Amino acid sequence: MIISILIATILLLPSCFYSDSEIYEVEPVSGDPPVISVFTNLDTLVNPPVNDSLEVIYNVEIEGGDLYYVDAVISSIQIFESDSIHGSFWITHSMSAVTGVDTLYIDYYYSSNSNSLADITGYEARIKNLKIAVDFNLGVVK
Repeated sequence: MIISILIATILLLPSCFYSDSEIYEVEPVSGDPPVISVFTNLDTLVNPPVNDSLEVIYNVEIEGGDLYYVDAVISSIQIFESDSIHGSFWITHSMSAVTGVDTLYIDYYYSSNSNSLADITGYEARIKNLKIAVDFNLGVVK
């Protein structure tokens, strides 16, 4: 009987006591922002034509950060996605809803070095946007 009362008393006691009522705040100290350089084979071309198809080759160099994601869009339609710093993809004349010049948007998501919890877990990113005018003449050779 005494053992039962002792066990019941022990079970009713709180298992953990925390007596520190102070509030601790931490402000993350951000690091230097990464330096990003993006190169494509279309950098020096003015309105490159897409007669049958056009290959886009990209290269990303980041100092002090990491590349998370590369996303390419034409006419609000995603045509390419990758997490590689080097890559290539093809554009065909059927990818554009526009006859003539349309815009290829390439977004490069990379680490922000803010040292916030979102940055540390990979959910905070900076974006480098690249816009390239491309001539979709629908296979007609000029």
